[in-house]
Amino acid sequence: MSSVTNLPTILVIQNGKQDPPHLVGAWLEEIGFKLKILTAFKGAEVPSAVPNGICAVIPMGGSMSANDDEVAPWLPAERALLADAVKRDIPIFAICLGAQLLAAATDGEVTRAESGEIGLHSITFNEIANTDPVFGSVTKLFPVPVTQWHEDLVSKLPSSAITLASSDLCPNQVYRIGANTYAVQFHPEVDGDLVQEWEIHADNAFKSSGRSDVAKEIHQAQDALVATWKPVIQKWGERVLAQLN
Repeated sequence: MSSVTNLPTILVIQNGKQDPPHLVGAWLEEIGFKLKILTAFKGAEVPSAVPNGICAVIPMGGSMSANDDEVAPWLPAERALLADAVKRDIPIFAICLGAQLLAAATDGEVTRAESGEIGLHSITFNEIANTDPVFGSVTKLFPVPVTQWHEDLVSKLPSSAITLASSDLCPNQVYRIGANTYAVQFHPEVDGDLVQEWEIHADNAFKSSGRSDVAKEIHQAQDALVATWKPVIQKWGERVLAQLN
């Protein structure tokens, strides 16, 4: 059996204190990965290129915008790192702010949404997604449940990307670049307990939404959310492992 030190390593960039990899991290560790978490919000240095020994990158969510360089001075380096990963075909699974950063790092655009999405929502997959190796297994679900928490969105898709799913309020809920780089606007990593933390440490997206008791609805939907997104995350992880062989 391989030692923990020899496991393939995914670089996770944690942009906010309350935005850890949480369930996504556990699901990937379950199939044989090690996570290296860069706590950028605490001042950990973010490299501008993917370091040696990293097989994939996961940029996480955060309350800042994708171009809020004055608020989060590590964002230029993070965008450069994501651009480097795309150029070198290093897999990415970008979540919420991470999806926006990935767009901004290439030639996409991010803007403030006319209306944000907070809480339990659903997304709709298109025909292209039916044959996608990672998301194809959930495209027939109706509705497809997701946990949302955002006020910005990818308004212009990177030219190298294709959209796989949308919602009424957000045209690019899931997009793919190349074979193994994916971005999701929603939060597959959260459970009700983490959303409770988000309510306690309310950001502008939550304060401006007029919502309350979001954690309760996520707790109630938690089994369905895990059943939907754990297989998707692990299929992506399996593709990363296959690329290493």
